[in-house]
Amino acid sequence: MSHWFYPRFHPLLYYTVSAKEVRPNMPVVPVLLPATSFFTQHANKAVTLRRARLPAHIRLRGADCGAYTATTRWKGLYHFTPLQYVQWLSSWRPQWASTFDLCCIEPDGSYPGAVEVRRRQRFTTEMAWYFWESIRDTEWCWCPTIQGYTMSELERHAYELTPLIRAMHAYYADPGWGEEEGEGDHFRVGIGSLCRRLPSKSIHAIVERMSSIIGPDISLHLWGVKLKFLQTPIQLRGALSLDTGAWNGLFGQEHEARRRSGLTVVEYSWQVSQPRYAHKIQQAIEAPKQMLLF
Repeated sequence: MSHWFYPRFHPLLYYTVSAKEVRPNMPVVPVLLPATSFFTQHANKAVTLRRARLPAHIRLRGADCGAYTATTRWKGLYHFTPLQYVQWLSSWRPQWASTFDLCCIEPDGSYPGAVEVRRRQRFTTEMAWYFWESIRDTEWCWCPTIQGYTMSELERHAYELTPLIRAMHAYYADPGWGEEEGEGDHFRVGIGSLCRRLPSKSIHAIVERMSSIIGPDISLHLWGVKLKFLQTPIQLRGALSLDTGAWNGLFGQEHEARRRSGLTVVEYSWQVSQPRYAHKIQQAIEAPKQMLLF
């Protein structure tokens, strides 16, 4: 079993793990579980979120409400309620969980239009306030997400969310919150709609700008930003995390390699693809970096 340790000054990568990829012998890595992967609609049309049975040795745990699926596959609707989401989270106790939001990007990566972006931003803001005001007393940090397609849209939403973000940060930073030392360190703010459309330098510029608006003391999480971002020789400033579902490596010719190995898809993902991906991550983190001036 592999053990991977990430210094606090390095970006922290969460492995996005689907329901079928959860295994008792999975390696010790930071894990992000998307609620939409655990969604089940029964014959009587009732819906549930199946319990996530993460092994005890997985200590760093984050939760994704599944905004990308809700936006691109469910026509902007969540097929489960906030209460069902909270009950699901309570079954496996992550350190942090995203509040409901909607991505400001179309399935093909294109622009939804200014009016639609604003509608999705309003939904995201309203849901962030709802979880904060109505379901604050939880064992995890609620984490809102800044959404937008253009820099100006992201700036507008960041300013809109700043009063809430500062209140949440103060609450979770209080020594009286949480049972374990350092639990408040898990609070972060997501930046969404970055995947598959922006060069790494542009993402760095967005990170710098969002941090300047909400405060450099706020940790950020970049939703769906992949390995290529970490491989860019630019020094990251401030606490930062990101997630990827590309670690399983099953793309192109890799499917044939998996078939030749005799391993199942999940076995191949954890035994072959994940160690290889983790090595690339470590190389990217340790590579020389330079500061980027904007």
